[in-house]
Amino acid sequence: MPVGGLGEVGRNMTVLDWGGERVVVDCGVGFPSTSERDGVVEQLLPDVRVLGTQPIAAVVLTHGHDDHIAALAHLIRQGAPIGRIIGMPFTIELVKAKLAEGVPLPPLVVARPGTPVTTGAFAFEYVRVAHSIPDAAAVAITTPVGVVVMTGDYKLDNTQANPKRRCDRDRLGALGRAGVLAMLGDSTNADELGRTASEDSTIQPLHDVVEAAAGRVIVTSFASNIDRIDHAIRAADATNRRVTFIGRSVRRNMAIAERLGEISPPNRDTAGPRELESLQPRRSMVICTGSQAERNAVLARAARGDHPHLQLGRTDTVVFASRPVPGNEPDVEAMIAALIAQGVKVVTHEDAPIHVSGHARADEVEEMIGLLRPRFLVPVHGEPQMQEAQARIAVARGGLDRGNVVLARNGDVIALTRDRCEIDDHVPVAVIEADGDGVPLSDPRAAR
Repeated sequence: MPVGGLGEVGRNMTVLDWGGERVVVDCGVGFPSTSERDGVVEQLLPDVRVLGTQPIAAVVLTHGHDDHIAALAHLIRQGAPIGRIIGMPFTIELVKAKLAEGVPLPPLVVARPGTPVTTGAFAFEYVRVAHSIPDAAAVAITTPVGVVVMTGDYKLDNTQANPKRRCDRDRLGALGRAGVLAMLGDSTNADELGRTASEDSTIQPLHDVVEAAAGRVIVTSFASNIDRIDHAIRAADATNRRVTFIGRSVRRNMAIAERLGEISPPNRDTAGPRELESLQPRRSMVICTGSQAERNAVLARAARGDHPHLQLGRTDTVVFASRPVPGNEPDVEAMIAALIAQGVKVVTHEDAPIHVSGHARADEVEEMIGLLRPRFLVPVHGEPQMQEAQARIAVARGGLDRGNVVLARNGDVIALTRDRCEIDDHVPVAVIEADGDGVPLSDPRAAR
Protein backbone atom coordinates (compact mmCIF):
# COMPACT_ATOMS: atom_id res chain seq x y z
CA MET A 1 0.00 0.00 0.00
CA PRO A 2 1.46 3.37 -0.99
CA VAL A 3 0.84 5.82 1.86
CA GLY A 4 2.43 8.76 0.03
CA GLY A 5 4.28 9.59 -3.18
CA LEU A 6 1.59 8.70 -5.75
CA GLY A 7 -0.20 11.55 -7.46
CA GLU A 8 2.45 13.88 -6.03
CA VAL A 9 6.19 14.49 -5.93
CA GLY A 10 7.30 13.89 -2.33
CA ARG A 11 6.02 12.15 0.85
CA ASN A 12 7.29 8.81 -0.48
CA MET A 13 6.23 5.86 1.67
CA THR A 14 5.14 2.33 0.73
CA VAL A 15 4.08 -0.54 3.01
CA LEU A 16 4.63 -4.22 2.16
CA ASP A 17 2.80 -6.92 4.12
CA TRP A 18 3.24 -10.68 4.04
CA GLY A 19 1.24 -12.56 6.60
CA GLY A 20 2.05 -10.98 9.93
CA GLU A 21 5.24 -9.28 8.72
CA ARG A 22 5.35 -5.63 7.68
CA VAL A 23 8.05 -3.62 5.90
CA VAL A 24 8.09 0.09 5.09
CA VAL A 25 10.06 1.43 2.11
CA ASP A 26 11.05 5.10 2.51
CA CYS A 27 9.35 7.63 4.78
CA GLY A 28 9.65 11.16 3.49
CA VAL A 29 8.09 14.59 3.66
CA GLY A 30 6.46 16.73 1.01
CA PHE A 31 6.51 20.50 0.73
CA PRO A 32 3.46 22.71 0.24
CA SER A 33 3.25 24.93 -2.81
CA THR A 34 3.60 28.66 -2.34
CA SER A 35 -0.16 29.12 -2.58
CA GLU A 36 -0.68 26.60 0.25
CA ARG A 37 1.75 28.10 2.73
CA ASP A 38 0.40 30.22 5.52
CA GLY A 39 3.53 30.85 7.55
CA VAL A 40 2.88 27.81 9.75
CA VAL A 41 2.64 24.82 7.41
CA GLU A 42 6.15 24.02 6.20
CA GLN A 43 6.01 20.25 5.59
CA LEU A 44 3.50 17.62 4.54
CA LEU A 45 3.77 14.21 6.24
CA PRO A 46 2.49 10.77 5.26
CA ASP A 47 -0.45 9.53 7.28
CA VAL A 48 1.35 6.91 9.35
CA ARG A 49 -1.71 6.52 11.57
CA VAL A 50 -3.08 3.97 9.09
CA LEU A 51 -0.30 1.57 10.15
CA GLY A 52 -1.67 1.30 13.67
CA THR A 53 0.62 -0.36 16.20
CA GLN A 54 1.57 -3.50 14.24
CA PRO A 55 5.36 -4.01 14.49
CA ILE A 56 7.43 -2.97 11.50
CA ALA A 57 10.17 -5.49 10.77
CA ALA A 58 12.26 -3.00 8.80
CA VAL A 59 12.24 0.47 7.28
CA VAL A 60 14.15 0.23 4.01
CA LEU A 61 15.54 3.50 2.62
CA THR A 62 16.44 3.93 -1.05
CA HIS A 63 18.44 7.15 -0.54
CA GLY A 64 18.81 10.16 1.73
CA HIS A 65 16.67 12.91 0.22
CA ASP A 66 14.14 14.50 2.58
CA ASP A 67 11.20 13.28 0.52
CA HIS A 68 12.38 9.73 1.35
CA ILE A 69 13.71 9.95 4.93
CA ALA A 70 12.64 13.16 6.70
CA ALA A 71 9.36 11.75 8.12
CA LEU A 72 11.14 8.98 10.03
CA ALA A 73 10.78 10.83 13.32
CA HIS A 74 7.04 11.10 12.64
CA LEU A 75 6.87 7.34 12.05
CA ILE A 76 8.87 6.55 15.19
CA ARG A 77 6.65 8.83 17.31
CA GLN A 78 3.61 6.95 16.03
CA GLY A 79 4.68 4.16 18.36
CA ALA A 80 4.79 1.02 16.20
CA PRO A 81 7.95 -0.94 17.13
CA ILE A 82 10.56 -0.81 14.35
CA GLY A 83 12.98 -3.73 14.12
CA ARG A 84 15.65 -1.94 12.08
CA ILE A 85 16.31 0.85 9.61
CA ILE A 86 18.30 -0.25 6.54
CA GLY A 87 20.16 2.00 4.10
CA MET A 88 23.41 2.66 2.29
CA PRO A 89 26.22 4.38 4.25
CA PHE A 90 25.54 8.01 3.28
CA THR A 91 21.83 7.55 3.88
CA ILE A 92 22.35 6.04 7.33
CA GLU A 93 24.68 8.89 8.32
CA LEU A 94 22.04 11.42 7.28
CA VAL A 95 19.46 9.55 9.35
CA LYS A 96 21.77 9.65 12.38
CA ALA A 97 22.27 13.39 11.95
CA LYS A 98 18.58 14.18 11.45
CA LEU A 99 17.39 12.00 14.34
CA ALA A 100 20.19 12.79 16.77
CA GLU A 101 17.77 14.45 19.16
CA GLY A 102 14.19 13.89 20.15
CA VAL A 103 13.38 10.30 19.17
CA PRO A 104 14.86 6.89 20.06
CA LEU A 105 16.69 5.38 17.13
CA PRO A 106 15.92 1.79 16.13
CA PRO A 107 18.95 -0.35 15.18
CA LEU A 108 20.61 0.99 12.02
CA VAL A 109 21.88 -1.47 9.41
CA VAL A 110 24.34 -0.36 6.73
CA ALA A 111 23.68 -2.10 3.43
CA ARG A 112 26.24 -2.73 0.70
CA PRO A 113 25.50 -3.42 -2.97
CA GLY A 114 25.35 -7.13 -3.73
CA THR A 115 25.01 -8.26 -0.11
CA PRO A 116 21.35 -8.90 0.74
CA VAL A 117 19.95 -7.98 4.13
CA THR A 118 17.28 -10.38 5.31
CA THR A 119 14.42 -9.99 7.72
CA GLY A 120 11.82 -12.72 8.06
CA ALA A 121 10.08 -13.34 4.75
CA PHE A 122 11.99 -10.59 2.90
CA ALA A 123 15.51 -10.07 1.57
CA PHE A 124 16.72 -6.67 0.35
CA GLU A 125 19.49 -6.22 -2.23
CA TYR A 126 20.74 -2.71 -2.99
CA VAL A 127 21.73 -1.90 -6.58
CA ARG A 128 23.47 1.38 -7.36
CA VAL A 129 21.64 3.88 -9.56
CA ALA A 130 22.63 7.38 -10.66
CA HIS A 131 20.87 10.23 -8.87
CA SER A 132 21.70 13.59 -7.29
CA ILE A 133 22.96 12.27 -3.94
CA PRO A 134 25.58 9.70 -2.91
CA ASP A 135 24.52 6.09 -2.37
CA ALA A 136 21.23 6.22 -4.28
CA ALA A 137 19.99 2.71 -4.97
CA ALA A 138 17.22 0.58 -6.32
CA VAL A 139 16.17 -2.15 -3.91
CA ALA A 140 15.39 -5.66 -5.15
CA ILE A 141 13.08 -7.23 -2.58
CA THR A 142 12.85 -11.00 -2.61
CA THR A 143 9.40 -12.00 -1.34
CA PRO A 144 7.65 -15.38 -1.06
CA VAL A 145 5.85 -14.70 -4.37
CA GLY A 146 8.74 -13.22 -6.37
CA VAL A 147 11.17 -10.32 -6.70
CA VAL A 148 9.82 -6.78 -6.42
CA VAL A 149 12.14 -3.95 -7.50
CA MET A 150 11.67 -0.49 -6.01
CA THR A 151 13.70 1.70 -8.37
CA GLY A 152 13.93 4.63 -5.98
CA ASP A 153 14.82 7.90 -7.69
CA TYR A 154 17.11 7.13 -10.60
CA LYS A 155 18.60 7.92 -13.94
CA LEU A 156 20.65 5.45 -15.96
CA ASP A 157 23.86 7.46 -16.29
CA ASN A 158 27.03 5.36 -16.28
CA THR A 159 29.38 8.02 -17.64
CA GLN A 160 30.33 9.80 -14.41
CA ALA A 161 34.01 9.72 -13.52
CA ASN A 162 33.22 8.47 -10.02
CA PRO A 163 32.26 4.79 -10.39
CA LYS A 164 30.14 4.96 -7.22
CA ARG A 165 27.79 7.34 -9.02
CA ARG A 166 27.20 5.09 -12.03
CA CYS A 167 24.09 3.01 -12.47
CA ASP A 168 24.81 -0.72 -12.25
CA ARG A 169 23.10 -1.76 -15.47
CA ASP A 170 24.72 -5.18 -15.36
CA ARG A 171 23.09 -6.10 -12.06
CA LEU A 172 19.73 -4.67 -13.09
CA GLY A 173 19.89 -6.75 -16.26
CA ALA A 174 20.82 -9.86 -14.31
CA LEU A 175 17.81 -9.35 -12.04
CA GLY A 176 15.62 -9.04 -15.11
CA ARG A 177 16.95 -12.23 -16.66
CA ALA A 178 16.40 -14.09 -13.38
CA GLY A 179 12.83 -12.86 -13.20
CA VAL A 180 11.23 -9.73 -11.72
CA LEU A 181 7.62 -10.04 -10.66
CA ALA A 182 6.89 -6.32 -10.24
CA MET A 183 8.65 -2.99 -10.70
CA LEU A 184 7.61 0.07 -8.72
CA GLY A 185 9.22 2.76 -10.86
CA ASP A 186 10.06 6.46 -10.44
CA SER A 187 7.76 8.48 -12.72
CA THR A 188 9.07 12.01 -12.12
CA ASN A 189 10.45 12.78 -15.60
CA ALA A 190 8.66 10.03 -17.54
CA ASP A 191 6.68 12.66 -19.44
CA GLU A 192 9.86 14.31 -20.77
CA LEU A 193 11.44 13.11 -24.01
CA GLY A 194 14.95 11.71 -24.36
CA ARG A 195 17.49 11.12 -21.60
CA THR A 196 18.65 13.14 -18.62
CA ALA A 197 22.17 14.54 -18.95
CA SER A 198 25.03 13.30 -16.80
CA GLU A 199 25.93 15.14 -13.61
CA ASP A 200 29.46 15.48 -14.98
CA SER A 201 28.09 17.65 -17.81
CA THR A 202 27.79 20.51 -15.29
CA ILE A 203 31.51 20.54 -14.37
CA GLN A 204 32.88 22.74 -17.17
CA PRO A 205 29.93 25.16 -17.34
CA LEU A 206 30.13 25.78 -13.59
CA HIS A 207 33.89 26.32 -13.88
CA ASP A 208 33.35 28.80 -16.71
CA VAL A 209 30.81 30.80 -14.70
CA VAL A 210 33.14 30.98 -11.70
CA GLU A 211 36.14 31.91 -13.83
CA ALA A 212 34.23 34.72 -15.54
CA ALA A 213 33.01 36.28 -12.28
CA ALA A 214 34.64 39.63 -11.62
CA GLY A 215 34.16 39.46 -7.86
CA ARG A 216 32.97 37.06 -5.18
CA VAL A 217 30.94 34.01 -6.17
CA ILE A 218 28.07 32.69 -4.04
CA VAL A 219 26.97 29.20 -5.08
CA THR A 220 23.72 27.73 -3.82
CA SER A 221 22.41 24.25 -4.49
CA PHE A 222 20.72 21.41 -2.65
CA ALA A 223 22.87 20.61 0.38
CA SER A 224 22.54 16.90 -0.43
CA ASN A 225 23.93 17.28 -3.96
CA ILE A 226 27.47 16.48 -2.92
CA ASP A 227 28.72 16.18 -6.50
CA ARG A 228 27.44 19.65 -7.42
CA ILE A 229 29.14 21.06 -4.32
CA ASP A 230 32.29 19.19 -5.35
CA HIS A 231 32.14 20.79 -8.80
CA ALA A 232 31.92 24.21 -7.16
CA ILE A 233 34.89 23.43 -4.88
CA ARG A 234 36.99 22.27 -7.81
CA ALA A 235 36.12 25.48 -9.69
CA ALA A 236 37.26 27.44 -6.63
CA ASP A 237 40.52 25.46 -6.57
CA ALA A 238 41.12 26.17 -10.26
CA THR A 239 40.52 29.91 -9.85
CA ASN A 240 42.45 30.29 -6.58
CA ARG A 241 39.43 31.11 -4.41
CA ARG A 242 39.03 30.30 -0.72
CA VAL A 243 35.77 28.60 0.11
CA THR A 244 33.40 29.51 2.93
CA PHE A 245 30.56 27.14 3.84
CA ILE A 246 27.49 28.81 5.39
CA GLY A 247 24.36 26.96 6.46
CA ARG A 248 23.85 24.11 8.88
CA SER A 249 22.85 21.47 6.31
CA VAL A 250 25.74 22.31 3.96
CA ARG A 251 28.28 22.05 6.77
CA ARG A 252 26.71 18.85 8.13
CA ASN A 253 26.55 17.13 4.75
CA MET A 254 30.11 18.17 3.87
CA ALA A 255 31.37 16.69 7.13
CA ILE A 256 29.55 13.40 6.46
CA ALA A 257 30.72 13.25 2.84
CA GLU A 258 34.36 13.93 3.80
CA ARG A 259 34.24 11.29 6.53
CA LEU A 260 32.90 8.69 4.08
CA GLY A 261 35.33 9.63 1.32
CA GLU A 262 32.56 10.94 -0.94
CA ILE A 263 34.21 14.35 -1.42
CA SER A 264 37.62 15.97 -1.01
CA PRO A 265 37.96 19.28 0.85
CA PRO A 266 39.14 22.42 -0.96
CA ASN A 267 42.85 22.64 -1.72
CA ARG A 268 43.13 25.85 0.31
CA ASP A 269 42.03 26.21 3.92
CA THR A 270 38.40 27.17 4.18
CA ALA A 271 37.52 30.61 5.51
CA GLY A 272 35.01 31.15 8.30
CA PRO A 273 31.96 33.38 7.79
CA ARG A 274 33.50 36.07 9.99
CA GLU A 275 36.50 36.25 7.62
CA LEU A 276 34.47 37.15 4.55
CA GLU A 277 34.92 40.90 4.95
CA SER A 278 38.71 40.53 4.93
CA LEU A 279 38.91 38.40 1.75
CA GLN A 280 39.53 39.77 -1.71
CA PRO A 281 36.25 39.27 -3.57
CA ARG A 282 38.05 37.84 -6.60
CA ARG A 283 39.57 35.20 -4.32
CA SER A 284 36.42 34.19 -2.46
CA MET A 285 33.62 31.67 -2.96
CA VAL A 286 30.67 31.10 -0.62
CA ILE A 287 28.73 27.83 -0.79
CA CYS A 288 25.45 28.22 1.06
CA THR A 289 21.91 27.00 1.62
CA GLY A 290 18.82 28.68 0.25
CA SER A 291 18.41 27.60 -3.36
CA GLN A 292 14.68 27.08 -2.75
CA ALA A 293 14.17 30.47 -1.07
CA GLU A 294 13.51 28.88 2.32
CA ARG A 295 12.74 31.84 4.53
CA ASN A 296 15.41 31.23 7.18
CA ALA A 297 18.10 29.85 4.86
CA VAL A 298 21.29 31.79 4.27
CA LEU A 299 20.59 33.16 0.80
CA ALA A 300 17.06 34.33 1.61
CA ARG A 301 18.36 36.21 4.62
CA ALA A 302 21.17 37.73 2.57
CA ALA A 303 18.66 38.79 -0.09
CA ARG A 304 16.68 40.59 2.65
CA GLY A 305 19.87 42.14 3.99
CA ASP A 306 19.62 40.54 7.45
CA HIS A 307 22.33 37.86 7.42
CA PRO A 308 25.03 38.62 10.02
CA HIS A 309 27.98 37.61 7.83
CA LEU A 310 26.92 37.56 4.18
CA GLN A 311 26.29 41.07 2.92
CA LEU A 312 25.84 41.18 -0.84
CA GLY A 313 27.00 43.89 -3.22
CA ARG A 314 27.37 44.87 -6.86
CA THR A 315 30.54 42.87 -7.44
CA ASP A 316 28.95 39.59 -6.30
CA THR A 317 27.70 36.80 -8.56
CA VAL A 318 25.07 34.42 -7.16
CA VAL A 319 25.00 31.06 -8.94
CA PHE A 320 21.91 28.86 -8.64
CA ALA A 321 23.35 25.37 -9.32
CA SER A 322 19.85 23.95 -9.01
CA ARG A 323 16.35 24.69 -10.18
CA PRO A 324 13.19 25.37 -8.17
CA VAL A 325 11.22 22.42 -6.89
CA PRO A 326 7.71 22.53 -8.41
CA GLY A 327 5.66 24.93 -6.31
CA ASN A 328 8.68 26.97 -5.20
CA GLU A 329 9.01 29.00 -8.40
CA PRO A 330 7.28 32.17 -7.14
CA ASP A 331 9.39 32.34 -3.98
CA VAL A 332 12.63 31.72 -5.89
CA GLU A 333 11.71 34.32 -8.51
CA ALA A 334 10.95 36.86 -5.78
CA MET A 335 14.31 36.17 -4.12
CA ILE A 336 16.13 36.53 -7.43
CA ALA A 337 14.37 39.85 -7.99
CA ALA A 338 15.53 41.01 -4.54
CA LEU A 339 19.12 40.00 -5.36
CA ILE A 340 19.05 41.83 -8.69
CA ALA A 341 17.64 44.90 -6.95
CA GLN A 342 20.82 44.94 -4.83
CA GLY A 343 22.91 44.97 -8.01
CA VAL A 344 23.96 41.32 -7.70
CA LYS A 345 24.57 39.36 -10.90
CA VAL A 346 22.47 36.17 -10.90
CA VAL A 347 23.22 33.05 -12.96
CA THR A 348 20.65 30.23 -13.17
CA HIS A 349 20.23 27.05 -15.20
CA GLU A 350 18.53 29.20 -17.84
CA ASP A 351 21.77 31.16 -18.34
CA ALA A 352 24.23 28.23 -18.35
CA PRO A 353 23.93 24.40 -18.23
CA ILE A 354 24.87 24.24 -14.53
CA HIS A 355 22.05 21.96 -13.41
CA VAL A 356 20.76 18.55 -14.47
CA SER A 357 17.94 16.50 -12.99
CA GLY A 358 18.46 13.30 -11.04
CA HIS A 359 15.43 11.60 -12.58
CA ALA A 360 15.07 9.46 -15.69
CA ARG A 361 13.36 10.74 -18.80
CA ALA A 362 11.25 8.64 -21.16
CA ASP A 363 14.08 6.81 -22.95
CA GLU A 364 15.65 5.77 -19.64
CA VAL A 365 12.30 4.65 -18.26
CA GLU A 366 11.96 2.44 -21.32
CA GLU A 367 15.48 1.11 -20.76
CA MET A 368 14.85 0.37 -17.08
CA ILE A 369 11.74 -1.60 -18.00
CA GLY A 370 13.80 -3.43 -20.62
CA LEU A 371 16.52 -4.27 -18.11
CA LEU A 372 14.19 -5.51 -15.37
CA ARG A 373 11.59 -7.15 -17.64
CA PRO A 374 8.90 -6.98 -14.94
CA ARG A 375 5.68 -8.92 -15.31
CA PHE A 376 3.82 -6.09 -13.56
CA LEU A 377 4.49 -2.36 -13.30
CA VAL A 378 3.25 0.15 -10.73
CA PRO A 379 4.29 3.74 -11.59
CA VAL A 380 5.11 5.60 -8.37
CA HIS A 381 6.77 8.86 -7.28
CA GLY A 382 5.03 11.38 -9.47
CA GLU A 383 1.99 13.42 -10.31
CA PRO A 384 -0.82 11.67 -12.20
CA GLN A 385 0.37 12.75 -15.66
CA MET A 386 3.84 11.41 -14.84
CA GLN A 387 2.46 8.06 -13.71
CA GLU A 388 0.35 7.87 -16.85
CA ALA A 389 3.36 8.69 -19.02
CA GLN A 390 5.28 5.74 -17.54
CA ALA A 391 2.28 3.49 -18.13
CA ARG A 392 2.16 4.52 -21.79
CA ILE A 393 5.89 3.83 -22.18
CA ALA A 394 5.50 0.40 -20.60
CA VAL A 395 2.75 -0.61 -23.02
CA ALA A 396 3.91 1.10 -26.23
CA ARG A 397 7.66 0.62 -25.87
CA GLY A 398 8.21 -1.83 -23.01
CA GLY A 399 6.08 -4.73 -24.20
CA LEU A 400 3.80 -4.95 -21.16
CA ASP A 401 0.11 -5.73 -21.46
CA ARG A 402 -2.04 -2.81 -20.34
CA GLY A 403 -3.72 -5.09 -17.82
CA ASN A 404 -0.34 -5.64 -16.13
CA VAL A 405 0.19 -1.93 -15.43
CA VAL A 406 -1.50 -0.67 -12.26
CA LEU A 407 -2.16 3.05 -11.91
CA ALA A 408 -2.66 3.43 -8.17
CA ARG A 409 -3.18 6.27 -5.73
CA ASN A 410 -2.20 6.74 -2.11
CA GLY A 411 -4.14 4.35 0.10
CA ASP A 412 -4.76 1.71 -2.56
CA VAL A 413 -4.15 -1.82 -1.30
CA ILE A 414 -2.49 -3.75 -4.12
CA ALA A 415 -2.68 -7.54 -4.01
CA LEU A 416 0.38 -9.08 -5.63
CA THR A 417 0.68 -12.80 -6.34
CA ARG A 418 2.66 -14.78 -8.88
CA ASP A 419 -0.23 -14.36 -11.31
CA ARG A 420 -1.89 -11.04 -10.59
CA CYS A 421 -1.31 -7.46 -9.49
CA GLU A 422 -4.59 -5.68 -8.74
CA ILE A 423 -6.06 -3.05 -6.48
CA ASP A 424 -8.12 -4.98 -3.92
CA ASP A 425 -9.08 -2.26 -1.47
CA HIS A 426 -8.59 1.37 -0.53
CA VAL A 427 -7.72 2.84 2.87
CA PRO A 428 -8.39 6.59 3.27
CA VAL A 429 -5.12 8.40 3.98
CA ALA A 430 -4.78 12.06 4.88
CA VAL A 431 -2.11 14.65 4.21
CA ILE A 432 -0.67 15.62 7.60
CA GLU A 433 0.39 19.27 7.79
CA ALA A 434 3.41 20.05 9.95
CA ASP A 435 5.59 22.93 11.01
CA GLY A 436 9.23 23.39 10.03
CA ASP A 437 10.36 20.90 12.67
CA GLY A 438 8.06 18.19 11.34
CA VAL A 439 5.62 18.46 14.25
CA PRO A 440 2.07 17.69 13.02
CA LEU A 441 -0.50 20.48 13.28
CA SER A 442 -3.96 19.86 14.64
CA ASP A 443 -6.17 19.29 11.61
CA PRO A 444 -5.03 16.96 8.83
CA ARG A 445 -6.30 17.65 5.34
CA ALA A 446 -9.27 15.65 4.13
CA ALA A 447 -8.58 12.00 3.46
CA ARG A 448 -7.66 11.06 -0.09
